Amino acid sequence: MKHFWIKERHNPQLGVYYVACGQLTKVEARKQEKPIYGDNVMHEFESEAAYNKRLEELRKEGHKIQ
Repeated sequence: MKHFWIKERHNPQLGVYYVACGQLTKVEARKQEKPIYGDNVMHEFESEAAYNKRLEELRKEGHKIQ
């Protein structure tokens, strides 16, 4: 079963930003938690509505979204 995911990316040069990943399996999402450079934290959402709501909250808070 695929859920919706937002990646919180911690890049030492660029700072913290978020990536809207859409639907992924847990296996696919967990693979993205181990980048070559920096750190990633994957946030899981069971519904598209919750996912979109969180993306909107992040935008309102002034965070960068890719």
